[in-house]
Amino acid sequence: MERPGHGSSPAEGARRRTLLARRGEDAAALHLERAGYRILARNVRVGHDEADLLALTPAGAVAVVEVKARAGPWRPEERVDAAKRRRLARLAAALACRGGFRGRMFQFDVVAVREVGGRTEVWHWPHAFDG
Repeated sequence: MERPGHGSSPAEGARRRTLLARRGEDAAALHLERAGYRILARNVRVGHDEADLLALTPAGAVAVVEVKARAGPWRPEERVDAAKRRRLARLAAALACRGGFRGRMFQFDVVAVREVGGRTEVWHWPHAFDG
C-alpha cells in the first residue's frame, strides 16, 4: 500500500534515481568540458570497478571522475567513501597498464550535482583524493 505523499513503487523510485544519475552525469560532463576537459568515456568498467566519467584534463592528466547527483538540500559529495575511493584507484591502476594510458598521470575528481527548486547546481573538486 502506498503511503500518502510518498510517491510510488520501488520500481518507480529506481527509475527516478536512474534518470537523476543520468542528468547528473550530463551536467558534470558539460561542466568539465566548459572547464577545458575532454570527455573520453562514460561509465567505464574494469572488472567490478566503475568510474562515471573518464576525461583528459587541460594539463593532459587522465581524470577518473566520480559524479554524485541528488535532489534536495544535502551534500552529495559526502557519499564518496573510502571503499569507493579504493575501487576508483584500482580502476585507474588497471587503466594505467593499457596502451592508450601508459605514461599518463592520473587524478581523481569528484563532481557533485544537486537539483534544487528547478535549478541544477554543480561543484567540481579536482584532485579530490589521492589514489
